[in-house]
Amino acid sequence: MTTEPQGQPRASANASPGPVSAIAVVIPAYNSARTLGAALASVAAQTLTPVAVVVGDDHSDDGTAALATRWQGLLPVEVVRLERNAGPAAARRAAIARIDAPLIALLDADDVWLPDHLASLAALHARTGGIVCADALRWHPGEGVRRATQRDHFPIPAPEHQVLDILRHNFVSIGALFPRAAYEDAGGFRDGVSGAEDWDLWIRLIRAGLRVHGIGAPTLLYRVDSRGLSHRTDIFDTYARVLERAVQEAGDDQQRAVAREALGWMRSQRALRAAYGHARAHRPWKARRAALACLPGSPRFVLEASLILASPSLAVRIGDAARRRRW
Repeated sequence: MTTEPQGQPRASANASPGPVSAIAVVIPAYNSARTLGAALASVAAQTLTPVAVVVGDDHSDDGTAALATRWQGLLPVEVVRLERNAGPAAARRAAIARIDAPLIALLDADDVWLPDHLASLAALHARTGGIVCADALRWHPGEGVRRATQRDHFPIPAPEHQVLDILRHNFVSIGALFPRAAYEDAGGFRDGVSGAEDWDLWIRLIRAGLRVHGIGAPTLLYRVDSRGLSHRTDIFDTYARVLERAVQEAGDDQQRAVAREALGWMRSQRALRAAYGHARAHRPWKARRAALACLPGSPRFVLEASLILASPSLAVRIGDAARRRRW
């Protein structure tokens, strides 16, 4: 049974809805032998079978490709191996280049789909067109699944607000499905923003007229790994590069202004993360110096920066407790 959609029922004119089409699954993987098996098992368990599953192997050296090929008896798996380690955008591009299907579904090599994930996305896309995405549960291996979902923190805005809101934060989960033709028209995944290449793509697709629709219940387990790209402090530098591109490519003055505002917020967030890092490493003077870069800023940044300036060790205890409550 498919889940009910969130948001508006129609898509933009250039992403017309229609019958359920053939879907290909794209999985970028780099040294993913530890997690890829669970990801592929979740694809094999789908109630809707994809026409292709392409693993973009980003020049792994841990047996990722061999593990993927062992699934060829249960899934239409193909492995595309890059000649050098080039990042997730390149791995996704290489995989998509081998696909003829009109719809592409993304799955990270460390995430897991629930059995109705693909059928739910396909049914919604048949009604709405555009980009359709699942809600996600944050899965902490060894600890369990958090109660709050991704959409509790980043709800999908109404279609008329999406062009600007996608510049403020990425509300599209990586467990998304979208038309291959629109992907090609937008220029595909681009290098230079590893860890945020999906956000860079969504900005361009939404600016081109596609709208985002979400199924109403979580069908994706998003693995939270402290070693992942999204948990590194320098990921905020990557987010800033996405927004710098958005400023340069903005379609109008309003988009440019919103992107610049978001860029300032991201730089403050980077400084705050660095301040906490120094505080945890017992470098109080460096923590205080980094915190100064958050001033002036939003009330939240001013509050946290002021606490770091007063007592870096206390700021760490309070900040960590607040983040545990949020997630």
